[in-house]
Amino acid sequence: MSSTKPSFSWGDRAALAVLTCCVFVVGTAEYVMVGLLPDLAADLRVPLPTAGSLVSWYALVVTVGGPVVTALTLRIPRRPLLLALLAVFVAANVCGALTSGFGLLLAARVIVALTHSTSFAVTMVLAVGMAPEGRRGLAIAVVSAGWNLAAVLGAPLGTWIGQTQGWRATFWAIAAIGALTLLAVAAVTSVPADETAGPSRSELGALWDLRVLTVIGIMVLSQAGVFAVYTYITPLLGRVSGFSPAVVSVLLAVLGGAGLLGNVLGGRLTDRSPWAGLCAALAALAAVLGVFALIDGTRPGAVAGVLVLGVLMGTLIPLLQERAFAAAPSAPTLITAVGASAVNLGIASGSWLGGRALAGGLALAHLPWAGVLPVLAGLGLTVHATVRGRRPGRDRRPVPASS
Repeated sequence: MSSTKPSFSWGDRAALAVLTCCVFVVGTAEYVMVGLLPDLAADLRVPLPTAGSLVSWYALVVTVGGPVVTALTLRIPRRPLLLALLAVFVAANVCGALTSGFGLLLAARVIVALTHSTSFAVTMVLAVGMAPEGRRGLAIAVVSAGWNLAAVLGAPLGTWIGQTQGWRATFWAIAAIGALTLLAVAAVTSVPADETAGPSRSELGALWDLRVLTVIGIMVLSQAGVFAVYTYITPLLGRVSGFSPAVVSVLLAVLGGAGLLGNVLGGRLTDRSPWAGLCAALAALAAVLGVFALIDGTRPGAVAGVLVLGVLMGTLIPLLQERAFAAAPSAPTLITAVGASAVNLGIASGSWLGGRALAGGLALAHLPWAGVLPVLAGLGLTVHATVRGRRPGRDRRPVPASS
């Protein structure tokens, strides 16, 4: 006997596309800054390391400020909140384009960063709220694909605009896309019938559940393992594998494209068996990193490693996000923002771990081994949660429509 899962209506599909655009424009605003730093430093007459603080401060504000902003706005219904966040996002990027001093530009970037986690959280919760039964993983995968599109399409295009038209033109382009997205959200997304302002205290209390803390730990460890290697993927492919800079750029784009395929795979695994899928993805990631340390000196092996690594990075996103939702069904907005902070903490920890490993004498070719350890630790937590902490009835509880 077979059963057919309910599908999304055309209106829901349009809304999912718009929500994906929200994630895309926010992700582009984050990723594009790296490519603009040289021109921006020269134009504003500041040293390159000073310009680089635009990246580090953004990440710090996302990590620390994101959950705070989300907690302070929990009582605001989600759709109006998303519209307000997008309006602030657009205004801050316009201010960044108009400013003539580095201090004001940094302030504008801080304001953009303050909208980052909460806008992603609200976007994700709206997407999950409209998903039919059994399609939650697919909704998460579709919307989170905006991050991959930002890395593959948004950041390179924004960098090209900045290099040819000036870095301010990139800020204007991001503001314009953000404004169009705001209008689309207002036109396409609907207000849930039971959306009301909810008690923030209940959301805050839900974060102390052991299952929530376990999922957050898995997020940090898995991303630390990935970024211990990904942070240094350019020298790995250039110095160890012997690819030219032009080919390395193509391979990085391929990695981002593979992440889109991973999003789809992760969405399917999430809707079928999320804990088993997460265990399989982390086990495969540990194995791939280990094998990559052995074969990254060969070009075919390096290409294969990049492809599989990109798929697994994309696969983890919907799996981890859905497990966070399942662990805190009464706090979907806040757990998403905290999850974004956990991912950023994992990225920072992984970058630090990779740097310390190299500074300690580990050969660049063997760096992937440094990423295996935190991934295995995350796998251990996942197996523990699967065997002892899973409650099937609670895992499939739908996400409530109110904060």
